[in-house]
Amino acid sequence: MRRIFQSFIRTPRFNLSRHSLTRSLETSARMSVPSEPKNQHFSVGADGKTYVDLEFVEEALGMPAKDGYGWARFESGDKIGPGECYTVLRKLGWGGYSSTWLARDNKTTRYVAVKALTGHYSSLFRQMPHWEPYSFHLLTGDTPTDCSPHCIKLLDEFVMSGIGSAGQHYCLVTPLYGGDLLEMQSKYKQDHGRFPPLLAKRALLHVLRGIAYAHSCGVIHTDIKLNNVFFDTPMTTSEIDLWLDDNPPQRHPPEMSTDGVMRTYVSQTLPMIPLDDAFRGTFVLGDFGAAIGASMQTNHLISVPPHRAPEVYLGAKWGEKVDIWSFGTIVFELVVGERLFQYQYNKVLDLDETENILFKMICLTGGNNFRAEQLNVSPLAAVYFDEECILKKNPMLVDYSFEMMIGRRNFLSEEEVALLAKFLRRCLQLDPLNRPSAKELLEDPWFDGVD
Repeated sequence: MRRIFQSFIRTPRFNLSRHSLTRSLETSARMSVPSEPKNQHFSVGADGKTYVDLEFVEEALGMPAKDGYGWARFESGDKIGPGECYTVLRKLGWGGYSSTWLARDNKTTRYVAVKALTGHYSSLFRQMPHWEPYSFHLLTGDTPTDCSPHCIKLLDEFVMSGIGSAGQHYCLVTPLYGGDLLEMQSKYKQDHGRFPPLLAKRALLHVLRGIAYAHSCGVIHTDIKLNNVFFDTPMTTSEIDLWLDDNPPQRHPPEMSTDGVMRTYVSQTLPMIPLDDAFRGTFVLGDFGAAIGASMQTNHLISVPPHRAPEVYLGAKWGEKVDIWSFGTIVFELVVGERLFQYQYNKVLDLDETENILFKMICLTGGNNFRAEQLNVSPLAAVYFDEECILKKNPMLVDYSFEMMIGRRNFLSEEEVALLAKFLRRCLQLDPLNRPSAKELLEDPWFDGVD
């Protein structure tokens, strides 16, 4: 009898580069062979049984869908889709519930991206309150040309059988993009010392247009962050052909899994576009995997902690204004170059991770506490706040004004600092009722002169 254990329990909305799995073995000799992969670490548990931790450099290929995994096991050259209309060429990247592949549309010869959901996630689709294909259909309209240029387009979709224990894969076909905004930020900061403020403003304007369009279609994204913002590539088909010839697909060393020895493909993204092209490029809101219909009344947990709205932390029902809060956090992150909120224990004030974030939220609003009307409809408010709407541990408030946090870096004029600080305050209102809509924010003076 075998059991599989997760030695680290992690949310699938984090894009992790490494993770571990632990499983009980009937005998250690089953895997202890001279050519065994290097990702096995044996130990003896308190129950006297032999266990092995399996570490994976990227996705845990060969682990079963029934246990929460089931990544697609594509090979370069595989023909997939209806009538084998797509040829898989390269792995672009992976996440907690999918992997994305560069493919050629055999009918049009254009390049596309195929996002293959894990067998586990594919099996849960119809049971989940958020459904990516449904969101795509709302966003796309009758034809892909109806969609906003700032929301990712769905070109095709299909279901295919996976290999081994992977289960079935729901596959979504989209245009091929050049990369994500987090990659771009990292590259340009490395090359230029700081992400160009004017480029940041252009990218953020495009993202806000995408949010406004999604909301107009009745879709709440719920997972707005820099690595869910894509940009187009100026590379032509012939240029991509040459790049593929010069950069053949690479594999990681062998790794053991439930299905046997696997060799996972290395994620190989397209080359980063030059800065001049970025200023002319189009930025697109992507990855609607956690999206939900605006008409649904829910309070389930969404977003990664640094971008999570206060009403979500407090367990209240939430709506489209969670996207406005998350957007405000990425505005600060992209322009200033650091995250506004860190989900971590505050040793000095003895505040746990959630208390610490709520504390900083209050400080950023000039010390204004949450209103009683908001806390009264928040099931978790009593955990953190007293009857006077003050944090139970009553930490001394600190002045975290946006003007101070932005201005101390000395890269924007006083006028720009003031405009940005005012814009951030509009996005980051504690009460969602006080946050403007995405459409209203598009008229903010901070975007004047930007397209």
